[in-house]
Formats: sequence, C-alpha cells, structure tokens
Amino acid sequence: MYDTIVIGAGIAGMLAAIGRAEAGERVLVLAKGHGATHWAAGCLDLLDIGDGDPLAGVESLIADHPDHPYALAGVDAVQAGAARLRAVCEAGGYPLVGSLRRNLLLPTAVGALRTTCLVPATMAAGDARQLPKEGDGGGPLLIAGFRKLRDFFPPMVAANLRAQGFAAEGAYLALPPSDRTLDFSTVSFARLFDQPAFRADVGRQLRQLVQRGGYSRIGLPAVLGLANATQVVGDLQAAAGALIFEIPTLPASVPGMRLYRMLEAALLRAGGRMQIGAFVQRAEAQGDRLDAIYTEAAAREQRHRAARYILATGGIAGGGVRAVDATTLVETALGLPLRTPNARADWFAARFLNETGHPVFRSGVATDSQLRPLDAAGQVVYQNVAIAGSALAGCDSIREGSLEGIAAATGWMAGRA
Repeated sequence: MYDTIVIGAGIAGMLAAIGRAEAGERVLVLAKGHGATHWAAGCLDLLDIGDGDPLAGVESLIADHPDHPYALAGVDAVQAGAARLRAVCEAGGYPLVGSLRRNLLLPTAVGALRTTCLVPATMAAGDARQLPKEGDGGGPLLIAGFRKLRDFFPPMVAANLRAQGFAAEGAYLALPPSDRTLDFSTVSFARLFDQPAFRADVGRQLRQLVQRGGYSRIGLPAVLGLANATQVVGDLQAAAGALIFEIPTLPASVPGMRLYRMLEAALLRAGGRMQIGAFVQRAEAQGDRLDAIYTEAAAREQRHRAARYILATGGIAGGGVRAVDATTLVETALGLPLRTPNARADWFAARFLNETGHPVFRSGVATDSQLRPLDAAGQVVYQNVAIAGSALAGCDSIREGSLEGIAAATGWMAGRA
C-alpha cells in the first residue's frame, strides 16, 4: 500500500508526486500515457495577456472569477509552483528563464508570435523584442531547417516574420550523413543532434551562412538534442558565431519531452515510482474515502491502494474528461461528478472562433479550497482525493494561455496539502 497514488503524468501530476515523495512518502504515479508535455511547447504559459504583466493578470482573473483554479490556488501557490518547476529543471541542467512579471514573445513554426512566461534557455534568444527589425541596420535574422523535417518551412516562417517588420531570411541546411535514411521525425532529429559529429557538420554550415549573410541570430526548429540541449545550443553558437534559438514545432514536442524527463528524474531521485501504460478504469470506495483503484492489465485488473489519491488526468484535451454520448460528459478515471454547462445546447457558442471560447471546455471537477472533489450539492465526495491541473472546473486553459501555470500551481499545492 502506498501513501499517495497520483493518476496522471503531466506537469500537475508529476509536481504533486515529487512534493509527496520528497516529504518521505511512498508514491506511485499511474498514467495511461504521457501528459500534455509531449504536445505542448515545453514552456510555462501563465496567462496570455500580450507582452504585459501575467502575474498581475492572474490577480485580476482571481478577482473576477472566484471559481477559477488560480483562485483556488492563490497567487502564492502560482509563484511557488512556477519556482518549483524552475528548480526541477535547473537541477537537471535545463534551466527555464524569464519572469512571471513579463511575458516573452516567441516565434512559432508558422512565423506568428505567441506569448509565454518561462522558457527553456535554448529558446530565450528568440524573444521578439530582441529580434532585428527592417531598417535597423544590424545583421538580419536567419531561420534555418531541413527539408526532411516535416511541418517546418524556414522560408514561410521568415516571410511571416518579415510581414511583421522583422529582418528575416529563410534557408534549408544540407542533411549531414547519418545512419538514418527514412522517417525523420522531431525525435529522430533530436537524437541526431545529440551526436557531436552531426552538430559539428550543422555548425559548419551555419558558419558559412553567417559569413555570407551577416546574420546576428539563427532560429532553428526545437530539435536540438534530447539529452543535453544546453550543450548542443552552446556548441552551435560557438561554431556559427551567432546567437541560436529554438522554435517549437508541431508534436511530438522535443522541449516538452525534455521537461518531462526533468520531472521524471526528480521523482525517481526522491524515491517515487511510475507506471506508464496503466489506464485507471474504475474505483472502489468506503463511504467518503476512496479505498482502491483498478488499472487494465493483460489477464485481469490490477488493484492499487493508497492512503491518498491525486487526480491529474487533464480535461477534455488531455482525455481526463470525455463525452460518452451526445449529451453526457464523464470523468474517466474515478467517475467523479463534473461541473458542466446545464444543457447540451450550451456546450458551444454560436461562432466557432468565439472570443470567449466555448463553455464545454470549462467543464471539470469542482473542488473545495483543499482541492477535494465536490458533488452537485457542494459536499466533498472523497476526503482523501485531491484534483490538480486541467481536470479542475472553471478554466479553458488552452484559450487562456494558462495550461502550465495552472498545472504547476495546483500540482505544487496538491503535493503539499
């Protein structure tokens, strides 16, 4: 029997598990697969308010929406959760940089700009405030990539940046020799960049481009190594003679995978255990306490017991909440009550690109101030269960630009409660 079982292996679940394990508890993480880390950008989005003060935006959001997960956590937990995530990454040699008081503006894989709060140091030189503008007189920006890498097109990225006033050019690099000839994914490129000979060849090509074009900065797809991205970027900068920054790609997200590896390593160092591929399909309760959960197995169900459980399976996008028919949403692991729109007709706004989003995406588990799940009458369902991350009701985290901020704040909180 464990002290704590965490269901879900995203940022919320992993930070909660790390906190419990570091407190000396026996902790097990169960997850049917990897969390949002593997498709998100690998940054910490606190709140999308342009290039303003995201923490001040959180304070305003709390005042206006007292049922929002940020309101449950409070500003102190928001700051503490972000600090804990930074500490985990720093310990793994993969620092996150930035400030909770000012958003960064980073190029995307289509040349648009997105706001985020804390980013891997490998992306920091891409902040739009530092990028060269047309007519500035300095060296232009180069966007470079490989034809074999799907869904990253340097000329398109550069063209869209130029349309916003940046001095940007695009170029394709020759693919250095390797033992791979087919199926070049983001992950396979990252593994190639972990090889010194491969990145040395890329560095020579970049140096030649810099000598011809006078580029001051170079944006590359975010595939610059899985094992030691900081060293890879440093080696490429030294070879090229220009600042290098990564641009997040479409999934699979290599920066997200690095972030997950940092969290996993911290949990294992603290003595926690993990089981990926463990789909929690039902629960067993004794009164107002959860007694056991069951996961799928080849021959028969596996039973798992703990004194405390933390649910961090995500919302609709993460698979923690799903529709079983045209009118019914369910929480998939424990069968907890959900706060949802009152009627099916209220799930979606009339306009697809509605500025305030669609109400259905704010569905989730309602909780008290200790993150314990509540039923429709406001009564605690299970005294020994806490909810963290996007499984919480009251937020549309992707639209808000608050996905990782909510995960870090409530995950940290669940790891201490």
